[in-house]
Amino acid sequence: MDLRRLLFHLNGLYLGLLCFALPPGVSAEPAVISPPAGRIPAVHLGPKTLDPAEEGVGRTIPDLVLHDIDEGHRRLHDLSGRRGMVVAVRDPDCPVSRRYAARFTQLSRQFVGEGFRFVFIYPSEALTPDRRRQDADILDIDGTYVGRGSFALAESLGVKSTGDVFVLDAAHRLRFRGAVDDQYGLGYTKDFPTAHYLRNALDALINDRPVSVPATSAPGCYIDADPAKDHAFPPLQDGHMLSLSGGSGRPAG
Repeated sequence: MDLRRLLFHLNGLYLGLLCFALPPGVSAEPAVISPPAGRIPAVHLGPKTLDPAEEGVGRTIPDLVLHDIDEGHRRLHDLSGRRGMVVAVRDPDCPVSRRYAARFTQLSRQFVGEGFRFVFIYPSEALTPDRRRQDADILDIDGTYVGRGSFALAESLGVKSTGDVFVLDAAHRLRFRGAVDDQYGLGYTKDFPTAHYLRNALDALINDRPVSVPATSAPGCYIDADPAKDHAFPPLQDGHMLSLSGGSGRPAG
C-alpha cells in the first residue's frame, strides 16, 4: 500500500472514531458550517475584537424577570453565583450553536465549582418546548434554561448572534461579551481553538484581573432581539413555566 492510500485510510479511521466519540444526542456535522435555509449569518469569518465601550462592557444589567419550569418566576440577579454568571444564547437549529454544546458542558464542569452559574436563553420563535428540552438534555448542565423572557434579556444584553455569550460579575456588571472561542463559524472549522475568549474571561474574574479581550463578534445566525417576540411562548400556567431549570431540563420530582 503506498503512502497516499495509507493516509487516506487513516483519515477515514480518524473521522469514524470522531463520530463515535460525539456526546449522546449530538450528530456529526460537515466540516464547513453553512447557515440553515432562510437564516441570515451574523458573521461569516472568525470572531473580531470589538470596542468594549461601544458594546456596553462595564454597564450593569437590569434585574429582569425570567421563567423556569421548576420554580416559576426567577429574577436574573438571583441566578448569579458568588463570582457571577455566564449567559449563553442557544439555538439548536443553528449549526454553530449545536457545535458548542459540548464546549459549554466542558466549561460548566470547570467553572461552576469556581462560583459561576450558567443561564441559557432561547430567543427564537421557531423553537418548540420539546426542542428546548432536548437541547437542555444534551447540555446536561445544572443551570437555568429560559423560555419566556429570553428576548427581553437578549435585548438588554445586546444579543446579535446565536453564537453570543456573556459574562456578568457578582455585581451584575457585563465583563465580557462575544464568542466562546475561535474554533467554529459559518464557513469554516478549525481543528482546535487558538483563542479561548470565554475561558480567559472567567479566569480573569477568578484572579481579579481585567479581561484581556472583553468584546468580540460571534459567528452564528442573526438574532432580532425584540422583547415583543416573547409573546411567541405560550401562556404560562400555574406550576409549569416554559423555561427549563436543572441539569437535564426535566421537571423535579
